[in-house]
Amino acid sequence: MIDLPSSTHVSLRRAPLAGCLAAILCLATPAAAVAATSWTVNTCDETNAGSGTTGSLRYAAANAISGDTIDMSTLTCSTISLTTGAVTFAQANITLNGPGKNALTIESSDDRVLYHVTTSSPTGTLYVNDLTVANGYLHPGLGTTARGGCIFSYGKVSLSHVGVRACRAVSVGAPVRGGGIYAKTGIFAKYSDITGNTASNSGANANGGGGGIFTYGYAVLGNSTLSGNSAPTGAGGGLRAFRDVQTIASTISGNTAQWGGGLYAQDNLSSASDTFVLLNSTVSGNLATLRVGGAQTNAGTIHVYNSTVAFNTAGSATGYGSRHYAPGFTISDQGAYYTDPSHFQLKVVKLQSSIFSNNAYANPVATPDDIGVAKFTSNSLNSTPTSGEDNLAFATTIIGLPNTLTRGVCPQLEPLRNNGGVTQTHALFGGSPAIDAGNTFATGLSPFDQRSAPYARVSGAAADIGAYEVQQGDGIFVNGFDAPPSCI
Repeated sequence: MIDLPSSTHVSLRRAPLAGCLAAILCLATPAAAVAATSWTVNTCDETNAGSGTTGSLRYAAANAISGDTIDMSTLTCSTISLTTGAVTFAQANITLNGPGKNALTIESSDDRVLYHVTTSSPTGTLYVNDLTVANGYLHPGLGTTARGGCIFSYGKVSLSHVGVRACRAVSVGAPVRGGGIYAKTGIFAKYSDITGNTASNSGANANGGGGGIFTYGYAVLGNSTLSGNSAPTGAGGGLRAFRDVQTIASTISGNTAQWGGGLYAQDNLSSASDTFVLLNSTVSGNLATLRVGGAQTNAGTIHVYNSTVAFNTAGSATGYGSRHYAPGFTISDQGAYYTDPSHFQLKVVKLQSSIFSNNAYANPVATPDDIGVAKFTSNSLNSTPTSGEDNLAFATTIIGLPNTLTRGVCPQLEPLRNNGGVTQTHALFGGSPAIDAGNTFATGLSPFDQRSAPYARVSGAAADIGAYEVQQGDGIFVNGFDAPPSCI
Protein backbone atom coordinates (compact mmCIF):
# COMPACT_ATOMS: atom_id res chain seq x y z
CA MET A 1 0.00 0.00 0.00
CA ILE A 2 1.33 3.43 -0.84
CA ASP A 3 0.34 6.95 0.05
CA LEU A 4 1.32 9.63 -2.42
CA PRO A 5 1.64 13.32 -1.63
CA SER A 6 -0.03 15.63 -4.11
CA SER A 7 3.02 17.90 -4.01
CA THR A 8 5.31 15.15 -5.37
CA HIS A 9 5.95 16.89 -8.68
CA VAL A 10 7.70 19.79 -6.98
CA SER A 11 10.70 17.65 -6.10
CA LEU A 12 11.03 15.56 -9.23
CA ARG A 13 13.72 17.65 -10.87
CA ARG A 14 15.48 18.60 -7.65
CA ALA A 15 15.80 15.45 -5.53
CA PRO A 16 17.64 12.15 -6.08
CA LEU A 17 15.34 9.37 -7.29
CA ALA A 18 15.52 7.31 -4.08
CA GLY A 19 14.65 10.24 -1.84
CA CYS A 20 11.95 11.49 -4.13
CA LEU A 21 10.28 8.08 -4.46
CA ALA A 22 10.62 7.42 -0.75
CA ALA A 23 8.56 10.53 -0.22
CA ILE A 24 5.97 9.31 -2.73
CA LEU A 25 5.69 5.90 -1.10
CA CYS A 26 5.65 6.89 2.54
CA LEU A 27 4.11 10.27 3.14
CA ALA A 28 0.46 11.07 3.59
CA THR A 29 -1.37 13.42 1.25
CA PRO A 30 -1.40 16.93 2.72
CA ALA A 31 -4.68 18.70 3.14
CA ALA A 32 -5.65 21.22 0.48
CA ALA A 33 -5.66 23.96 3.09
CA VAL A 34 -7.05 24.67 6.55
CA ALA A 35 -10.74 24.41 5.71
CA ALA A 36 -12.58 27.58 6.61
CA THR A 37 -15.98 25.93 6.28
CA SER A 38 -17.39 22.46 5.74
CA TRP A 39 -20.51 22.43 3.58
CA THR A 40 -22.86 19.48 4.05
CA VAL A 41 -24.71 18.09 1.02
CA ASN A 42 -27.91 16.46 2.26
CA THR A 43 -29.73 15.81 -1.01
CA CYS A 44 -29.15 14.32 -4.46
CA ASP A 45 -31.36 17.03 -5.95
CA GLU A 46 -29.25 19.00 -8.45
CA THR A 47 -31.00 22.35 -8.02
CA ASN A 48 -29.22 25.23 -6.28
CA ALA A 49 -31.04 25.13 -2.97
CA GLY A 50 -30.06 25.21 0.69
CA SER A 51 -29.75 27.15 3.90
CA GLY A 52 -26.73 28.06 5.97
CA THR A 53 -24.01 25.50 5.25
CA THR A 54 -26.39 22.70 4.25
CA GLY A 55 -28.02 22.02 0.90
CA SER A 56 -27.44 20.64 -2.58
CA LEU A 57 -24.09 20.17 -4.32
CA ARG A 58 -24.74 23.18 -6.57
CA TYR A 59 -25.62 25.29 -3.53
CA ALA A 60 -22.38 24.38 -1.77
CA ALA A 61 -20.32 24.95 -4.93
CA ALA A 62 -21.85 28.41 -5.42
CA ASN A 63 -21.28 29.58 -1.85
CA ALA A 64 -18.01 27.97 -0.72
CA ILE A 65 -14.74 29.89 -0.74
CA SER A 66 -11.22 28.69 -1.51
CA GLY A 67 -10.03 26.12 1.02
CA ASP A 68 -13.52 24.92 1.94
CA THR A 69 -14.70 21.31 1.92
CA ILE A 70 -17.94 20.04 0.42
CA ASP A 71 -19.01 16.95 2.37
CA MET A 72 -21.26 14.37 0.68
CA SER A 73 -20.19 11.48 2.91
CA THR A 74 -23.52 11.16 4.73
CA LEU A 75 -25.69 10.93 1.59
CA THR A 76 -27.89 7.83 1.51
CA CYS A 77 -28.87 8.32 -2.14
CA SER A 78 -26.50 6.82 -4.71
CA THR A 79 -26.68 9.16 -7.74
CA ILE A 80 -26.65 12.88 -8.43
CA SER A 81 -27.88 13.29 -12.02
CA LEU A 82 -27.05 16.63 -13.61
CA THR A 83 -29.48 17.90 -16.23
CA THR A 84 -28.65 21.64 -16.25
CA GLY A 85 -24.92 21.58 -16.94
CA ALA A 86 -21.73 20.90 -15.03
CA VAL A 87 -21.24 21.88 -11.40
CA THR A 88 -18.95 24.92 -11.50
CA PHE A 89 -16.24 25.63 -8.92
CA ALA A 90 -14.73 29.14 -9.00
CA GLN A 91 -12.57 28.55 -5.92
CA ALA A 92 -8.79 28.19 -6.28
CA ASN A 93 -8.77 25.18 -3.94
CA ILE A 94 -11.86 23.12 -3.16
CA THR A 95 -12.32 19.61 -1.73
CA LEU A 96 -15.19 17.22 -2.49
CA ASN A 97 -15.62 14.25 -0.15
CA GLY A 98 -18.00 11.40 -0.94
CA PRO A 99 -19.16 8.27 0.92
CA GLY A 100 -17.15 5.87 -1.27
CA LYS A 101 -16.26 5.20 -4.88
CA ASN A 102 -19.04 2.64 -5.22
CA ALA A 103 -21.54 4.47 -3.00
CA LEU A 104 -22.03 7.75 -4.90
CA THR A 105 -21.93 8.64 -8.59
CA ILE A 106 -22.24 12.17 -9.96
CA GLU A 107 -23.23 11.93 -13.60
CA SER A 108 -24.26 14.00 -16.57
CA SER A 109 -25.55 13.20 -20.03
CA ASP A 110 -25.05 16.39 -22.04
CA ASP A 111 -22.18 18.29 -20.44
CA ARG A 112 -19.17 17.87 -18.19
CA VAL A 113 -19.68 16.84 -14.57
CA LEU A 114 -17.17 19.03 -12.66
CA TYR A 115 -15.86 22.38 -13.99
CA HIS A 116 -12.99 23.96 -12.01
CA VAL A 117 -12.87 27.31 -13.72
CA THR A 118 -10.53 29.36 -11.51
CA THR A 119 -8.47 31.15 -14.16
CA SER A 120 -6.87 33.45 -11.57
CA SER A 121 -5.09 30.56 -9.85
CA PRO A 122 -3.56 28.01 -12.25
CA THR A 123 -1.83 26.45 -9.25
CA GLY A 124 -5.15 25.83 -7.53
CA THR A 125 -6.40 22.27 -7.05
CA LEU A 126 -9.71 20.48 -7.32
CA TYR A 127 -9.56 17.67 -4.72
CA VAL A 128 -12.01 14.81 -5.26
CA ASN A 129 -12.22 11.89 -2.82
CA ASP A 130 -14.32 8.74 -2.45
CA LEU A 131 -16.86 9.02 -5.25
CA THR A 132 -17.36 8.36 -8.97
CA VAL A 133 -17.97 10.78 -11.83
CA ALA A 134 -19.47 9.29 -14.96
CA ASN A 135 -21.20 9.66 -18.33
CA GLY A 136 -20.16 13.23 -19.06
CA TYR A 137 -20.54 14.22 -22.70
CA LEU A 138 -18.82 17.38 -23.93
CA HIS A 139 -19.48 18.36 -27.55
CA PRO A 140 -18.79 22.06 -28.23
CA GLY A 141 -19.57 23.80 -31.49
CA LEU A 142 -17.71 23.56 -34.78
CA GLY A 143 -14.06 24.64 -34.48
CA THR A 144 -14.02 24.67 -30.66
CA THR A 145 -11.56 22.53 -28.71
CA ALA A 146 -13.21 19.95 -26.44
CA ARG A 147 -11.43 19.67 -23.07
CA GLY A 148 -12.44 17.25 -20.32
CA GLY A 149 -15.48 15.06 -20.87
CA CYS A 150 -16.16 14.68 -17.14
CA ILE A 151 -13.65 16.83 -15.22
CA PHE A 152 -12.07 20.13 -16.30
CA SER A 153 -9.58 22.18 -14.29
CA TYR A 154 -7.54 25.25 -15.20
CA GLY A 155 -5.25 24.16 -12.38
CA LYS A 156 -4.63 20.70 -10.91
CA VAL A 157 -6.83 17.70 -10.18
CA SER A 158 -6.18 15.41 -7.21
CA LEU A 159 -8.10 12.12 -7.00
CA SER A 160 -8.20 9.65 -4.11
CA HIS A 161 -10.36 6.51 -4.33
CA VAL A 162 -12.24 7.94 -7.30
CA GLY A 163 -13.76 6.44 -10.43
CA VAL A 164 -13.90 8.38 -13.72
CA ARG A 165 -15.95 6.29 -16.12
CA ALA A 166 -17.63 6.37 -19.53
CA CYS A 167 -16.98 10.06 -20.23
CA ARG A 168 -16.70 11.52 -23.74
CA ALA A 169 -15.20 14.65 -25.25
CA VAL A 170 -15.95 15.17 -28.95
CA SER A 171 -14.93 18.02 -31.25
CA VAL A 172 -15.41 18.86 -34.91
CA GLY A 173 -12.70 20.77 -36.75
CA ALA A 174 -10.63 21.31 -33.59
CA PRO A 175 -8.46 19.32 -31.16
CA VAL A 176 -9.90 17.22 -28.35
CA ARG A 177 -8.03 17.00 -25.05
CA GLY A 178 -9.05 14.66 -22.27
CA GLY A 179 -11.96 12.28 -22.69
CA GLY A 180 -12.23 11.76 -18.96
CA ILE A 181 -10.10 14.52 -17.40
CA TYR A 182 -8.46 17.75 -18.55
CA ALA A 183 -6.12 19.03 -15.84
CA LYS A 184 -4.15 21.94 -17.27
CA THR A 185 -1.22 22.02 -14.85
CA GLY A 186 -1.20 18.57 -13.27
CA ILE A 187 -2.99 15.37 -12.29
CA PHE A 188 -2.51 13.28 -9.17
CA ALA A 189 -4.44 10.03 -8.67
CA LYS A 190 -4.20 7.28 -6.07
CA TYR A 191 -6.42 4.22 -5.64
CA SER A 192 -8.48 5.47 -8.56
CA ASP A 193 -9.90 3.97 -11.78
CA ILE A 194 -10.05 5.99 -14.99
CA THR A 195 -11.86 3.63 -17.37
CA GLY A 196 -13.86 3.59 -20.58
CA ASN A 197 -13.42 7.26 -21.52
CA THR A 198 -13.08 8.62 -25.08
CA ALA A 199 -11.51 11.70 -26.68
CA SER A 200 -12.33 11.93 -30.38
CA ASN A 201 -12.62 14.45 -33.17
CA SER A 202 -13.32 14.52 -36.87
CA GLY A 203 -9.65 14.26 -37.88
CA ALA A 204 -6.20 13.45 -36.56
CA ASN A 205 -4.60 16.25 -34.55
CA ALA A 206 -1.09 15.99 -33.11
CA ASN A 207 -1.97 18.33 -30.24
CA GLY A 208 -4.92 16.29 -29.05
CA GLY A 209 -5.59 13.01 -27.31
CA GLY A 210 -5.61 11.75 -23.75
CA GLY A 211 -8.55 9.36 -23.83
CA GLY A 212 -8.44 9.01 -20.05
CA ILE A 213 -6.37 12.03 -19.00
CA PHE A 214 -4.82 15.05 -20.71
CA THR A 215 -2.46 17.47 -18.95
CA TYR A 216 0.10 20.04 -20.01
CA GLY A 217 1.74 19.51 -16.62
CA TYR A 218 2.79 16.52 -14.52
CA ALA A 219 1.00 13.22 -13.89
CA VAL A 220 1.39 10.99 -10.83
CA LEU A 221 -0.52 7.68 -10.65
CA GLY A 222 -0.36 5.38 -7.63
CA ASN A 223 -2.22 2.09 -7.11
CA SER A 224 -4.50 3.15 -9.94
CA THR A 225 -5.90 1.73 -13.17
CA LEU A 226 -6.07 3.40 -16.59
CA SER A 227 -8.06 0.97 -18.72
CA GLY A 228 -10.26 0.87 -21.79
CA ASN A 229 -9.79 4.53 -22.68
CA SER A 230 -9.56 5.70 -26.27
CA ALA A 231 -8.13 8.56 -28.31
CA PRO A 232 -8.78 7.22 -31.82
CA THR A 233 -7.58 10.39 -33.57
CA GLY A 234 -4.82 11.48 -31.19
CA ALA A 235 -2.04 10.45 -28.81
CA GLY A 236 -2.18 8.78 -25.41
CA GLY A 237 -5.17 6.46 -25.16
CA GLY A 238 -4.76 6.25 -21.39
CA LEU A 239 -2.75 9.39 -20.66
CA ARG A 240 -1.17 12.25 -22.54
CA ALA A 241 1.16 14.41 -20.43
CA PHE A 242 3.70 17.08 -21.38
CA ARG A 243 5.87 17.08 -18.25
CA ASP A 244 6.89 14.64 -15.50
CA VAL A 245 5.10 11.27 -15.36
CA GLN A 246 5.32 8.83 -12.46
CA THR A 247 3.38 5.57 -12.63
CA ILE A 248 3.71 3.58 -9.41
CA ALA A 249 2.05 0.26 -8.55
CA SER A 250 -0.48 0.89 -11.33
CA THR A 251 -1.84 -0.84 -14.43
CA ILE A 252 -2.23 0.77 -17.85
CA SER A 253 -4.21 -1.68 -20.01
CA GLY A 254 -6.55 -1.97 -22.96
CA ASN A 255 -6.25 1.66 -24.08
CA THR A 256 -6.26 2.73 -27.74
CA ALA A 257 -4.86 5.70 -29.69
CA GLN A 258 -3.11 6.53 -32.94
CA TRP A 259 0.18 7.15 -31.09
CA GLY A 260 1.08 5.87 -27.63
CA GLY A 261 -1.86 3.58 -26.95
CA GLY A 262 -1.20 3.44 -23.21
CA LEU A 263 1.01 6.38 -22.23
CA TYR A 264 2.29 9.28 -24.33
CA ALA A 265 4.69 11.46 -22.33
CA GLN A 266 6.19 13.75 -24.93
CA ASP A 267 7.20 17.41 -24.73
CA ASN A 268 9.20 18.56 -27.72
CA LEU A 269 10.09 21.92 -26.16
CA SER A 270 11.48 21.15 -22.69
CA SER A 271 11.77 17.38 -22.42
CA ALA A 272 15.38 17.48 -21.18
CA SER A 273 14.13 18.59 -17.74
CA ASP A 274 11.29 16.05 -17.60
CA THR A 275 11.28 12.77 -15.66
CA PHE A 276 9.50 9.53 -16.59
CA VAL A 277 9.22 6.82 -13.92
CA LEU A 278 7.61 3.38 -14.24
CA LEU A 279 7.91 1.56 -10.90
CA ASN A 280 6.20 -1.72 -9.93
CA SER A 281 3.72 -1.18 -12.75
CA THR A 282 2.19 -3.03 -15.71
CA VAL A 283 1.63 -1.65 -19.22
CA SER A 284 -0.31 -4.33 -21.08
CA GLY A 285 -2.64 -4.92 -24.00
CA ASN A 286 -2.69 -1.35 -25.29
CA LEU A 287 -3.09 -0.62 -29.02
CA ALA A 288 -1.82 2.11 -31.33
CA THR A 289 -3.31 2.10 -34.79
CA LEU A 290 -0.12 3.80 -35.99
CA ARG A 291 2.89 3.73 -33.62
CA VAL A 292 3.82 2.58 -30.08
CA GLY A 293 1.10 0.57 -28.42
CA GLY A 294 2.49 0.66 -24.88
CA ALA A 295 4.36 3.79 -23.79
CA GLN A 296 6.39 6.51 -25.49
CA THR A 297 8.46 9.21 -23.80
CA ASN A 298 11.18 11.70 -24.65
CA ALA A 299 11.87 12.72 -21.05
CA GLY A 300 15.43 13.64 -20.20
CA THR A 301 15.47 11.20 -17.26
CA ILE A 302 13.80 7.80 -17.66
CA HIS A 303 13.60 5.12 -14.96
CA VAL A 304 11.85 1.75 -15.43
CA TYR A 305 12.11 -0.47 -12.33
CA ASN A 306 10.45 -3.84 -11.64
CA SER A 307 7.79 -3.28 -14.25
CA THR A 308 6.18 -5.36 -17.00
CA VAL A 309 5.52 -4.01 -20.51
CA ALA A 310 3.79 -6.74 -22.50
CA PHE A 311 1.17 -7.64 -25.13
CA ASN A 312 1.01 -4.12 -26.60
CA THR A 313 0.53 -3.77 -30.36
CA ALA A 314 0.97 -1.12 -33.01
CA GLY A 315 0.18 -0.79 -36.69
CA SER A 316 3.74 0.04 -37.69
CA ALA A 317 7.24 0.46 -36.32
CA THR A 318 8.14 3.24 -38.73
CA GLY A 319 7.10 6.82 -39.22
CA TYR A 320 8.49 10.23 -40.07
CA GLY A 321 11.04 8.84 -42.46
CA SER A 322 13.25 6.05 -41.19
CA ARG A 323 12.64 6.48 -37.46
CA HIS A 324 11.86 3.27 -35.64
CA TYR A 325 9.20 3.00 -32.94
CA ALA A 326 9.01 -0.20 -30.89
CA PRO A 327 5.37 -1.08 -30.16
CA GLY A 328 6.11 -1.94 -26.51
CA PHE A 329 8.24 0.86 -25.03
CA THR A 330 9.84 3.60 -27.11
CA ILE A 331 12.41 6.15 -25.99
CA SER A 332 12.40 9.15 -28.29
CA ASP A 333 15.60 11.18 -28.36
CA GLN A 334 13.75 14.23 -29.67
CA GLY A 335 14.48 17.18 -27.39
CA ALA A 336 17.66 15.54 -26.06
CA TYR A 337 19.92 18.36 -27.14
CA TYR A 338 20.27 21.97 -26.10
CA THR A 339 20.13 23.98 -29.32
CA ASP A 340 21.28 21.83 -32.22
CA PRO A 341 22.26 18.23 -32.97
CA SER A 342 25.93 19.01 -32.27
CA HIS A 343 25.38 20.08 -28.65
CA PHE A 344 23.71 17.30 -26.72
CA GLN A 345 22.19 17.15 -23.32
CA LEU A 346 22.45 13.42 -22.71
CA LYS A 347 19.37 11.57 -21.63
CA VAL A 348 19.59 9.36 -18.54
CA VAL A 349 17.88 5.99 -19.07
CA LYS A 350 17.98 3.36 -16.33
CA LEU A 351 16.27 -0.03 -16.64
CA GLN A 352 16.22 -2.33 -13.64
CA SER A 353 14.71 -5.80 -13.28
CA SER A 354 11.92 -5.23 -15.83
CA ILE A 355 10.19 -7.34 -18.50
CA PHE A 356 9.59 -6.25 -22.09
CA SER A 357 7.88 -9.04 -24.01
CA ASN A 358 5.05 -10.09 -26.33
CA ASN A 359 4.83 -6.67 -27.95
CA ALA A 360 4.47 -6.56 -31.74
CA TYR A 361 3.64 -4.46 -34.76
CA ALA A 362 1.57 -5.62 -37.71
CA ASN A 363 2.98 -3.78 -40.72
CA PRO A 364 4.49 -4.99 -43.00
CA VAL A 365 4.19 -8.35 -41.19
CA ALA A 366 3.54 -9.38 -37.60
CA THR A 367 6.89 -8.79 -35.87
CA PRO A 368 7.88 -8.85 -32.18
CA ASP A 369 9.53 -5.65 -31.00
CA ASP A 370 9.57 -4.86 -27.30
CA ILE A 371 11.76 -1.82 -26.60
CA GLY A 372 13.60 0.63 -28.81
CA VAL A 373 14.86 4.13 -29.51
CA ALA A 374 13.24 6.43 -32.07
CA LYS A 375 16.19 8.22 -33.65
CA PHE A 376 15.65 11.88 -34.42
CA THR A 377 19.35 12.63 -34.84
CA SER A 378 22.08 10.85 -36.74
CA ASN A 379 23.91 9.83 -33.58
CA SER A 380 20.87 9.38 -31.34
CA LEU A 381 22.29 6.40 -29.47
CA ASN A 382 24.86 8.79 -28.02
CA SER A 383 22.03 10.90 -26.60
CA THR A 384 20.30 7.92 -24.97
CA PRO A 385 22.94 6.11 -22.87
CA THR A 386 21.19 3.26 -21.06
CA SER A 387 22.26 1.55 -17.85
CA GLY A 388 20.86 -1.05 -15.47
CA GLU A 389 20.74 -4.82 -15.25
CA ASP A 390 18.60 -7.95 -14.96
CA ASN A 391 16.07 -6.98 -17.62
CA LEU A 392 14.42 -9.36 -20.08
CA ALA A 393 13.56 -8.22 -23.59
CA PHE A 394 12.37 -10.95 -25.92
CA ALA A 395 12.90 -8.84 -29.05
CA THR A 396 14.53 -5.43 -29.39
CA THR A 397 16.21 -3.21 -31.94
CA ILE A 398 18.41 -1.49 -29.34
CA ILE A 399 22.09 -2.16 -29.86
CA GLY A 400 25.13 -1.72 -27.65
CA LEU A 401 23.46 -2.75 -24.36
CA PRO A 402 25.01 -6.12 -23.48
CA ASN A 403 24.93 -5.51 -19.71
CA THR A 404 21.41 -4.09 -19.57
CA LEU A 405 19.15 -6.53 -21.41
CA THR A 406 18.97 -10.28 -21.82
CA ARG A 407 17.56 -10.81 -25.28
CA GLY A 408 15.52 -13.58 -26.80
CA VAL A 409 14.29 -15.08 -23.52
CA CYS A 410 10.54 -15.57 -23.08
CA PRO A 411 9.42 -14.64 -19.54
CA GLN A 412 6.34 -16.93 -19.74
CA LEU A 413 3.70 -14.46 -18.56
CA GLU A 414 0.26 -15.54 -17.44
CA PRO A 415 -2.77 -13.53 -18.68
CA LEU A 416 -3.51 -10.13 -17.12
CA ARG A 417 -5.92 -10.68 -14.24
CA ASN A 418 -6.61 -10.07 -10.57
CA ASN A 419 -3.79 -11.76 -8.66
CA GLY A 420 -4.37 -9.80 -5.46
CA GLY A 421 -4.06 -6.12 -4.68
CA VAL A 422 -6.10 -3.35 -6.28
CA THR A 423 -4.66 -3.57 -9.82
CA GLN A 424 -4.33 -6.42 -12.30
CA THR A 425 -0.96 -8.06 -12.99
CA HIS A 426 0.73 -10.71 -15.11
CA ALA A 427 1.72 -13.63 -12.86
CA LEU A 428 4.80 -15.63 -13.79
CA PHE A 429 4.41 -19.22 -14.98
CA GLY A 430 6.02 -21.75 -12.69
CA GLY A 431 9.02 -22.30 -14.92
CA SER A 432 9.56 -18.66 -15.86
CA PRO A 433 13.21 -17.61 -16.25
CA ALA A 434 12.23 -14.33 -14.56
CA ILE A 435 11.80 -16.03 -11.17
CA ASP A 436 14.66 -15.25 -8.75
CA ALA A 437 16.57 -13.58 -11.62
CA GLY A 438 16.03 -9.91 -10.72
CA ASN A 439 17.75 -7.50 -8.38
CA THR A 440 16.93 -5.69 -5.17
CA PHE A 441 17.44 -2.17 -6.46
CA ALA A 442 13.74 -1.33 -6.15
CA THR A 443 13.40 -2.68 -2.59
CA GLY A 444 14.91 0.57 -1.36
CA LEU A 445 12.04 2.35 -3.12
CA SER A 446 9.29 -0.09 -2.16
CA PRO A 447 9.52 -3.37 -0.19
CA PHE A 448 6.49 -4.77 -2.07
CA ASP A 449 5.64 -5.77 -5.63
CA GLN A 450 2.91 -4.02 -7.66
CA ARG A 451 0.18 -5.51 -5.49
CA SER A 452 1.57 -3.69 -2.40
CA ALA A 453 1.41 -5.17 1.11
CA PRO A 454 1.58 -8.01 1.96
CA TYR A 455 3.21 -9.10 -1.33
CA ALA A 456 6.95 -8.83 -0.69
CA ARG A 457 9.25 -7.69 -3.48
CA VAL A 458 11.79 -10.36 -2.51
CA SER A 459 10.24 -13.74 -1.72
CA GLY A 460 12.78 -16.41 -2.51
CA ALA A 461 16.45 -16.52 -3.38
CA ALA A 462 16.25 -13.15 -5.15
CA ALA A 463 13.75 -10.69 -6.53
CA ASP A 464 11.79 -11.76 -9.61
CA ILE A 465 11.99 -9.69 -12.77
CA GLY A 466 8.89 -7.64 -13.55
CA ALA A 467 6.00 -6.13 -11.61
CA TYR A 468 4.89 -9.43 -10.06
CA GLU A 469 6.80 -11.37 -7.39
CA VAL A 470 6.01 -15.05 -6.87
CA GLN A 471 5.37 -15.49 -3.14
CA GLN A 472 6.87 -18.45 -1.30
CA GLY A 473 3.45 -19.63 -0.18
CA ASP A 474 1.99 -19.62 -3.69
CA GLY A 475 2.80 -23.30 -4.28
CA ILE A 476 3.75 -23.28 -7.97
CA PHE A 477 3.32 -26.58 -9.75
CA VAL A 478 4.49 -27.40 -13.24
CA ASN A 479 3.53 -30.75 -14.72
CA GLY A 480 3.81 -32.31 -18.11
CA PHE A 481 0.32 -31.14 -19.08
CA ASP A 482 1.05 -27.43 -18.56
CA ALA A 483 2.66 -25.85 -21.59
CA PRO A 484 4.51 -22.63 -20.73
CA PRO A 485 3.11 -19.43 -22.20
CA SER A 486 4.89 -18.58 -25.44
CA CYS A 487 6.32 -15.42 -26.95
CA ILE A 488 5.75 -14.25 -30.51
